[in-house]
Amino acid sequence: MPLEYSKKFTSVLYCRGVLFFSYVEVKDQVAEHNFFVYYIHAASFDSFPSRPAMTNESRLAFGFGFHPGTNDYKVVRIVEQNQPTGLEQHIEVFTLGRPMWMINRKNPFLLRMQPYAASFNERLHWLGQDKKDGSTIIVSFNLESENFHHIPIPDNCKSRLDGKDCHVVVLGGCLCLVDYNDIWSMKIYGIKESWIKEYTVMHFERLIGPIRPLCLLPNHNILIELQYLPQSLYVYSVDSMEIYKVRIHDLPPCHSYRVVSVVDDTLDSISNGCKQESPDA
Repeated sequence: MPLEYSKKFTSVLYCRGVLFFSYVEVKDQVAEHNFFVYYIHAASFDSFPSRPAMTNESRLAFGFGFHPGTNDYKVVRIVEQNQPTGLEQHIEVFTLGRPMWMINRKNPFLLRMQPYAASFNERLHWLGQDKKDGSTIIVSFNLESENFHHIPIPDNCKSRLDGKDCHVVVLGGCLCLVDYNDIWSMKIYGIKESWIKEYTVMHFERLIGPIRPLCLLPNHNILIELQYLPQSLYVYSVDSMEIYKVRIHDLPPCHSYRVVSVVDDTLDSISNGCKQESPDA
């Protein structure tokens, strides 16, 4: 199944040599959410069962990860709807190679509906909310047990995490929390006291607004995307505090594009000595 320029992808995610794509297609006046993956090393495509497309009253988020113990790639689809009793989220899980989606996984937390999840330490991560006390937390999804757990956030940025400018990423082999233009790293996975504010991306005339870090580059450079300008790529030098715009040559001017970070997950996970301990109960 070749890529088609006519497809407008609703999600593009990467994990361990595999790209995940989703798009909406209307057949016989019925809208369906279609999905496929591209295996980079094999240069081959594979599709899997579609799901009903969301309505105008629904919101959608995805996660995509791999568990080496089970050798499974899994896609998590979150559908959020407003109900008379409040927000309601349906969790759907698909394992590549299986015939069907598993629907309505139990989740004691409310996930923040952002376009991507951070895949790290055999888990997916989103910012979320504890339904009991309303506190902001990081929600993790164990790709083996398919259970949700929570990870504490740094005390110093709790009051600033309510906006959509904050999100969770993986950077330099650590789970990181991006608070507008500050980047916090969790040096020991699951341990609250190990959070440190590792980077602050300085504002420039050409770089104003919340950032999405994509990956660490050599010489303490960070490849970043502006959240409100999703086709604006920059390299930020931590040492010199200078910013450089990335120009992509030979890109057709009439087409939009999405950016994903494609790195060797195993090498990245040990690049700066972050420890990967399990916080799951």
